[in-house]
Order: sequence, then structure tokens, then C-alpha cells
Amino acid sequence: MKIIKPNFTISTIGKFRFYSGIFVGIGYGIIFNTLLRLVLKLCNLGDIITDISWSSTLNFKTSTYNLTLIGCASLAFSFCFTTYMWLSKPFASHRRKTLKLRMGQVNPIWILFGVLLFLLRMFWFFTGVALTIEKDYTYLGFMIPIFIYLFCWNVISDIYKSKKAFLISLPICIIIAGILSSI
Repeated sequence: MKIIKPNFTISTIGKFRFYSGIFVGIGYGIIFNTLLRLVLKLCNLGDIITDISWSSTLNFKTSTYNLTLIGCASLAFSFCFTTYMWLSKPFASHRRKTLKLRMGQVNPIWILFGVLLFLLRMFWFFTGVALTIEKDYTYLGFMIPIFIYLFCWNVISDIYKSKKAFLISLPICIIIAGILSSI
């Protein structure tokens, strides 16, 4: 007997979990966007202390590459929490599906904090080496947000048939990342 996965729809997930997952994701996207921009401003803290001028912090302008990267990263990080909310059904109809939902719920959060730990380690490397992501590795910076976004959809597709939902959400997420980068 062939077991077919259920479709990824609002009624399958539940209206409350679906919409609350979207709102939580938008909220975390704005929070991550603000935090990453603040970290970018604080990267020049050594120059500010030596110049004893806070006006450079207030008038700090960054490139569109960094803003786009921050927008994409904050969207990918927030999508981990959206996936967590969508898969947060405590008990499913079968024991095996309950285990899949629980593993699917934990994996995006685990990968999020694993990536944040990796970026923290890389932050200290990039401060000591004269490399920049923007000039030396232009497209490599976007690989982490793309990986996180696709990983979350892979977790969802292990439990549900989600090809149509993925294709619908892809342009929506690109638009939201553009909005986050222009805020």
C-alpha cells in the first residue's frame, strides 16, 4: 500500500497556526533586520572610539549589497520560526507522523542557531583578515539565506506535498526580502 502525503494547505495546517506562523515570521523578520543593521553599524565601533565622533555612527550609510544581504538573511531566519509554527501540531493522527512533525519542528530552529554560531565564528575571522564578502565573494553571502530557506521547505516537503506552496511562496519571499532591505 502506497502512503501518500497530505497536501500542504491552510486547512491541513490549521488557520490559526498558519496565520500566526506568518505573523510571527514577519515579526521576527523585522527584529532580525533591525538587529543585523545594528550589528553592521557597531562593526565600526573602533573607528568611532578613536575619532571620538558619534556623528559618523548617526550618518552611517551602507551599500545596497549589504542591505540586500541583510534583508535576505532576516527573511530566511524568520522563515525558520514560521516553519516551526506551521509544524507545531503536538499530536497527529499516527505516531509516525507525530514524530515527523516534531523532528520537522526542531530542525529549522537547530539549523538557524547552527548558522548563527557559524556566522559568529566567521565574524571574528573577517575582523582579523582583510577580506570582504561584498568584493571578494559576491554571491557567496547569499548562499546561507538561500540554504536556510530551501532547508525549511525541504523539511516541510518531507511531511506534506508542498510543490505548489513552494512555488507560490518563492516570489512572495523575494518581494518581502526586497521590502526588508529597503526599510
